[in-house]
Amino acid sequence: MTNIGKETRISRIIKNDGHTLISALDHGGEDALVKGLEDMSKVLNSVISGGVDAVLINEGILLKYHQIIVTRVPVVLNIPFDQDFVKFAVSLGADAIKTTYFGEVPLRIEIADKMRKIAKASEEYGIPYINEFIPLENGVPSNNTELVSRGARAAAEYGADIVKTSFVKNFNEVVKSSPVPVIIAGGDPSGGDIFSAMREVIRSGGAGGAIGRSIFQSSNIERTVKELVKIVHGGGP
Repeated sequence: MTNIGKETRISRIIKNDGHTLISALDHGGEDALVKGLEDMSKVLNSVISGGVDAVLINEGILLKYHQIIVTRVPVVLNIPFDQDFVKFAVSLGADAIKTTYFGEVPLRIEIADKMRKIAKASEEYGIPYINEFIPLENGVPSNNTELVSRGARAAAEYGADIVKTSFVKNFNEVVKSSPVPVIIAGGDPSGGDIFSAMREVIRSGGAGGAIGRSIFQSSNIERTVKELVKIVHGGGP
């Protein structure tokens, strides 16, 4: 990465150890009232106090709760596949942008073109691009390591600075497939817990995670974040 804007912003999110823990709080835009996200001010204060490296949110939450967020934690803004939103994210002071793709691999050409346009705009405006790329099989996230690896590589090829994808077995194969950092979208789809999944991600050379329900639906949000921070940044089992 040679873009000074991107270098500056990404250094706020990915720490010196090459790892990051992002609190994913963008679910409300898709599912409206999501359990655990009813009181966003409480959730935001809890994850920030716990020590997350960034929060992933929609624009309405940033506009409403900027006084809680600004100066305390970097912001990854969830945006649609519309390059005009890249400029909008920069105008709001976001530190990174993220798009979301749940679908088939290989990509349809029109989806690939949208990813490339977002990546191009991210270069022009100096803001890192996180491509959440979740391959589906039979309508559900795939647990096929090869398929997830192919998706991660495609996301990187189309200009992502960070790839967000599913946690699968042999996660080191996913990491090897991508020339950019890889983070997970959540816990172990086979039924394991988020702590063991994150340990395996870090052992496999992954960069960490952008974790949603496993944090904000936990019985103690701040404690869950602190335990994950220990795993992601060392100092924990």
